Amino acid sequence: MFRYFTKVISQCAIIAAMIAHFPNTHRGIIYMLIASFLFALTMAFAKLLSDSMGSAEVTFWRNIVGLAVLSLMALHQPIRNIGGRPWTLIFRGLIGTVALLTFFYTIGATTLSNAIIYAKTEPIFTAVLAFFLLRERLNPQALLAIVVGFLGVVVLSGMNFDYLNAMGVMTGFLSALAYTSVRSLKSCYDERTVVLSFMFFGTLIPAVLMGIEPFCGSELFAFALCPFVMPQGYDWLWIALMGLAAAYGQIYMTRAYFFAKAGIVSTISYSVVLFATIFGIVLGDLLPTPMVIAGAVMIMASGVLLTNSKT
Repeated sequence: MFRYFTKVISQCAIIAAMIAHFPNTHRGIIYMLIASFLFALTMAFAKLLSDSMGSAEVTFWRNIVGLAVLSLMALHQPIRNIGGRPWTLIFRGLIGTVALLTFFYTIGATTLSNAIIYAKTEPIFTAVLAFFLLRERLNPQALLAIVVGFLGVVVLSGMNFDYLNAMGVMTGFLSALAYTSVRSLKSCYDERTVVLSFMFFGTLIPAVLMGIEPFCGSELFAFALCPFVMPQGYDWLWIALMGLAAAYGQIYMTRAYFFAKAGIVSTISYSVVLFATIFGIVLGDLLPTPMVIAGAVMIMASGVLLTNSKT
C-alpha cells in the first residue's frame, strides 16, 4: 500500500512537471485537481483510522506528521517574518484545530461525501464574517448565494439538526473564522509560519484532550474527548499516508492559487466532493441520497456564486 501511494505521489509530481509549459491558468487548474485528489485521500485515511481511534487522536497524528514534513521543508528555505500579531496567530491555530476536530468527528460518524459537503459551507460563513468583522460589502449576488447556501444546509441535514449535523456546520463556521483571521496575518508572517502554528496547536491540543479524557466526560464535547489508543498494524501506515497526503495537498493547493485566479481555483476545489464521494463508496459508504445531492448542489452553487461576486 505504501509503495502504491508513493507511486501515486510520484505520478502527481510527473504530471506537475509535464504541465510546466502550459498556460498559467491551465497549470493552476491541474494543480488544484491534484490537491483535491490528495485532500480526499487524506479523508479516506482518516476514515480508516476512525474505526480504531477518536477524532482527537486522528487530528494529533495528522498534524504531527505534517509538522515534521513542513519543518524539514523550512530547513531548506529559512522562514522570515515581520511579526506583530502573535495573538491573531495563536487564535488561528486554536480555531483551526477545533475545526479539524469537528471535521474528523463528522468523517468518522457519517459518509465522506456528507462530511466534505458540510466543510464546503466555509465560503458562506466567510462572506458573513467578512461583512460583520471586516466591514466588507455584500452585493445582491453574494446575498443570494448566502441564502441559497443556508437553504442547502437545511436540505442536506434533512431538517434534522442533531449533534452530528451541528458538528458538520461547526466545521464550516470555524474554518471560515480561521481563514478570516489569516487575512490579517498575510502582511506579518510567512505563510509557512501560519501553517506551522496551526499544526503545532493541532498536535498540542489533541494531546491535552486525550490526557484529560479519563478525568472528565461530556456529551457536549464528545467530538473532542477520546482516550489515546496505541495504533496497531495498518494504523501506522494510514497515519503516515494521511500526513503525507495532507502535506502535499497543501503544497499543490498553494501552487494552484499562485498560477490561476482565486475565483477559478476556488471553483475547481469543489472537485474534492467528487473524489471524496468515490473514495467513500470504495470504503463502504452508501450512495448519496437525492436530498444529499440536492443540498450539495445548492451549497456548491452558493460557493461558486460567492467567488464570482468578488471577481
